[in-house]
Amino acid sequence: MLAAACGGGGDGGGGSEDAGDLAAQAAAVGALLDEIEALPETATSAETFLTQLAPLREQIQTQIEQIQATDAPDELSSQKEQLGNRLRGLRTQLGRVQGLLLDDNLEGAKVATEQLLSIQQIRQTIAAIEAASGGG
Repeated sequence: MLAAACGGGGDGGGGSEDAGDLAAQAAAVGALLDEIEALPETATSAETFLTQLAPLREQIQTQIEQIQATDAPDELSSQKEQLGNRLRGLRTQLGRVQGLLLDDNLEGAKVATEQLLSIQQIRQTIAAIEAASGGG
Protein backbone atom coordinates (compact mmCIF):
# COMPACT_ATOMS: atom_id res chain seq x y z
CA MET A 1 0.00 0.00 0.00
CA LEU A 2 1.27 3.45 -0.87
CA ALA A 3 1.51 6.19 1.71
CA ALA A 4 -1.27 8.62 0.87
CA ALA A 5 0.35 11.74 2.27
CA CYS A 6 3.91 12.77 2.89
CA GLY A 7 4.36 15.02 5.91
CA GLY A 8 1.53 16.85 7.66
CA GLY A 9 -1.00 15.58 10.16
CA GLY A 10 1.24 15.54 13.21
CA ASP A 11 -1.64 15.72 15.68
CA GLY A 12 -2.74 12.12 15.26
CA GLY A 13 -6.39 13.24 15.25
CA GLY A 14 -9.32 10.86 15.39
CA GLY A 15 -10.92 9.21 12.39
CA SER A 16 -14.13 11.23 12.53
CA GLU A 17 -12.13 14.46 12.57
CA ASP A 18 -10.19 13.30 9.51
CA ALA A 19 -13.45 12.39 7.78
CA GLY A 20 -14.69 15.91 8.50
CA ASP A 21 -11.55 17.39 6.97
CA LEU A 22 -12.05 15.36 3.81
CA ALA A 23 -15.75 16.22 3.75
CA ALA A 24 -14.84 19.93 4.00
CA GLN A 25 -12.44 19.53 1.08
CA ALA A 26 -15.16 17.73 -0.88
CA ALA A 27 -17.61 20.56 -0.17
CA ALA A 28 -15.08 23.11 -1.44
CA VAL A 29 -14.65 21.05 -4.61
CA GLY A 30 -18.45 21.01 -5.04
CA ALA A 31 -18.54 24.81 -4.91
CA LEU A 32 -15.75 24.93 -7.50
CA LEU A 33 -17.72 22.60 -9.78
CA ASP A 34 -20.71 24.96 -9.53
CA GLU A 35 -18.52 27.79 -10.82
CA ILE A 36 -17.21 25.67 -13.70
CA GLU A 37 -20.72 24.62 -14.68
CA ALA A 38 -21.81 28.28 -14.75
CA LEU A 39 -19.07 29.29 -17.21
CA PRO A 40 -21.03 28.54 -20.42
CA GLU A 41 -23.81 30.85 -19.20
CA THR A 42 -21.66 33.68 -17.87
CA ALA A 43 -18.96 33.91 -20.55
CA THR A 44 -19.97 36.04 -23.52
CA SER A 45 -16.70 35.83 -25.45
CA ALA A 46 -13.72 33.52 -25.72
CA GLU A 47 -11.66 36.15 -23.91
CA THR A 48 -14.01 36.41 -20.92
CA PHE A 49 -14.32 32.62 -20.79
CA LEU A 50 -10.51 32.33 -20.67
CA THR A 51 -10.32 35.03 -18.00
CA GLN A 52 -12.86 33.17 -15.85
CA LEU A 53 -11.38 29.72 -16.56
CA ALA A 54 -7.77 30.46 -15.60
CA PRO A 55 -8.33 31.00 -11.85
CA LEU A 56 -10.64 27.99 -11.70
CA ARG A 57 -7.92 25.76 -13.14
CA GLU A 58 -5.54 27.12 -10.49
CA GLN A 59 -8.10 26.40 -7.79
CA ILE A 60 -8.41 22.82 -9.04
CA GLN A 61 -4.65 22.39 -8.65
CA THR A 62 -4.85 23.85 -5.14
CA GLN A 63 -7.69 21.45 -4.27
CA ILE A 64 -5.68 18.49 -5.58
CA GLU A 65 -2.77 19.46 -3.33
CA GLN A 66 -5.01 20.05 -0.31
CA ILE A 67 -6.79 16.72 -0.76
CA GLN A 68 -3.43 14.93 -0.98
CA ALA A 69 -2.37 16.60 2.28
CA THR A 70 -5.63 15.75 4.07
CA ASP A 71 -5.58 12.73 6.32
CA ALA A 72 -8.49 10.37 5.71
CA PRO A 73 -9.68 7.41 7.75
CA ASP A 74 -9.10 4.03 6.14
CA GLU A 75 -12.72 3.70 5.06
CA LEU A 76 -12.39 6.91 3.01
CA SER A 77 -8.92 6.40 1.56
CA SER A 78 -10.20 5.10 -1.78
CA GLN A 79 -12.65 8.01 -2.14
CA LYS A 80 -9.86 10.43 -1.29
CA GLU A 81 -7.66 8.97 -4.02
CA GLN A 82 -10.58 8.86 -6.43
CA LEU A 83 -11.40 12.53 -5.78
CA GLY A 84 -7.80 13.57 -6.44
CA ASN A 85 -7.59 11.48 -9.61
CA ARG A 86 -10.88 12.80 -10.95
CA LEU A 87 -9.80 16.38 -10.27
CA ARG A 88 -6.63 15.71 -12.26
CA GLY A 89 -8.84 14.47 -15.11
CA LEU A 90 -10.99 17.58 -14.87
CA ARG A 91 -7.90 19.78 -14.97
CA THR A 92 -6.84 18.01 -18.19
CA GLN A 93 -10.29 18.37 -19.72
CA LEU A 94 -10.36 22.07 -18.88
CA GLY A 95 -7.01 22.37 -20.63
CA ARG A 96 -8.76 21.12 -23.78
CA VAL A 97 -11.50 23.71 -23.25
CA GLN A 98 -8.78 26.34 -22.94
CA GLY A 99 -7.34 25.15 -26.26
CA LEU A 100 -10.73 25.66 -27.93
CA LEU A 101 -10.90 29.15 -26.49
CA LEU A 102 -7.41 29.97 -27.72
CA ASP A 103 -8.65 28.97 -31.18
CA ASP A 104 -11.53 31.44 -30.59
CA ASN A 105 -14.08 28.60 -30.56
CA LEU A 106 -16.46 29.89 -27.89
CA GLU A 107 -19.35 27.61 -28.84
CA GLY A 108 -17.12 24.54 -28.87
CA ALA A 109 -15.76 25.49 -25.46
CA LYS A 110 -19.26 25.97 -24.06
CA VAL A 111 -20.41 22.59 -25.36
CA ALA A 112 -17.25 20.89 -24.09
CA THR A 113 -17.73 22.44 -20.64
CA GLU A 114 -21.38 21.37 -20.49
CA GLN A 115 -20.38 17.80 -21.39
CA LEU A 116 -17.55 17.33 -18.88
CA LEU A 117 -17.97 13.79 -17.59
CA SER A 118 -15.50 14.44 -14.78
CA ILE A 119 -17.93 16.80 -13.08
CA GLN A 120 -20.59 14.10 -12.70
CA GLN A 121 -18.00 11.58 -11.52
CA ILE A 122 -16.56 14.05 -9.01
CA ARG A 123 -20.05 14.82 -7.67
CA GLN A 124 -20.61 11.07 -7.15
CA THR A 125 -17.33 10.84 -5.23
CA ILE A 126 -18.28 13.86 -3.12
CA ALA A 127 -21.64 12.24 -2.31
CA ALA A 128 -19.85 9.04 -1.23
CA ILE A 129 -17.48 11.02 1.01
CA GLU A 130 -20.34 12.98 2.57
CA ALA A 131 -22.36 9.80 3.16
CA ALA A 132 -19.40 8.04 4.79
CA SER A 133 -18.64 11.13 6.89
CA GLY A 134 -22.17 11.34 8.21
CA GLY A 135 -22.92 14.54 6.31
CA GLY A 136 -25.09 13.07 3.58
